[in-house]
Amino acid sequence: MPTYGAQCGFAVWIISLKRARPHLMKTGAKWALKKRRRLPATGANSPPMWMVGCAWGRIDMDKVKIGIIGLGSFCSSYHIPNLLNRSDVEVTAVCDISQECLDGRNRRLRNSRVFTDYRDMINPDLIDGVFVSTPNRAHFAACKLALERGIPAIVDKPITVTLEDAEELVALSKSQNCILMTAFTRHFMSSTEYVRRQIASGAITPQMLTAVQRKSPVKRGIEDGGMLHRRTIHITDVLPWLTGRRVVRVEGKIQYETGHIEEMLVDMRLEFEGGLCASLLCIKSCDENQDEVNIYTDKQSYRLERDRLYTIARRGGWQRVENLPEYGNSSDHFVEAIKGNRPAPNAPFADPHSEDGLQALRVVFAMHKAAQTGRVVDV
Repeated sequence: MPTYGAQCGFAVWIISLKRARPHLMKTGAKWALKKRRRLPATGANSPPMWMVGCAWGRIDMDKVKIGIIGLGSFCSSYHIPNLLNRSDVEVTAVCDISQECLDGRNRRLRNSRVFTDYRDMINPDLIDGVFVSTPNRAHFAACKLALERGIPAIVDKPITVTLEDAEELVALSKSQNCILMTAFTRHFMSSTEYVRRQIASGAITPQMLTAVQRKSPVKRGIEDGGMLHRRTIHITDVLPWLTGRRVVRVEGKIQYETGHIEEMLVDMRLEFEGGLCASLLCIKSCDENQDEVNIYTDKQSYRLERDRLYTIARRGGWQRVENLPEYGNSSDHFVEAIKGNRPAPNAPFADPHSEDGLQALRVVFAMHKAAQTGRVVDV
């Protein structure tokens, strides 16, 4: 069975001439037309083989026109600054149901067209790609419309609230041959990438993983899913990403607050391909905010606290690893994908059809099933 990284790497992005928009092409530009096909896997955590072995298409444009749906705190502090740092991006349109958010948007977006209904903004004559940064419950409808209209989309995690909606979006992205990315920011964090490369190169071999998350307040309502949707989806994605191994089964317990939606405590055991295991503990109500992943290996062990990385020193406890290289961000990665630019070899990436987002959500639902049935559940 191919590894998690290899399966994500199957996806091929081809932009066909009949779907290319005239304003994105230079007169006389040559396009290689090929049917989308699956390419052979190259191993764990290989960069996606978007165009390896076939002609590489190119979109010529002076500016990539971007639309943004949802001007909340995350988008305003992450995606928007990343986009504004690029000279080849123009944010042509922004959308939010809150007039207060629209009025308080970044001053450098004052010339962007303003919408309160995303359906009016998702227009191929106005934008080349869209960032969906809405509450979780609204992800599906906005992404679906963008894909139906042939507009690449990147959506904040989780891809959707329900598994059925996620499967529909992934299938639509493939059938439309249109980019759909889940913005898993940890793929591009220096801490994550440093350890991932150590594992991928064989320098260290993981023996056991643990992950702990504490404090996860409800921001909007149970319609957006519980703690596992809001926060732990990062863990169900980053553990396979780090190790290059897919989660194959889960078992454990969940204490619920509201029906089978809002989790108070999660105590789970995850098993990966090859028998590697991870222990996951999540506590909703806590005064301390904790988010850490520990990777115990045959040589050097590591602790990741989001973008901070620590290593264990003999008798000296955990010591921070400083001066890590930068590896970009999910916002830039999406823009480069729209332009048809491949990532550098071994560079971090997001799956172009959100297979990684779908798989992370599958693990979440498998954990719920395991807790509610008291059984070991295959993913």
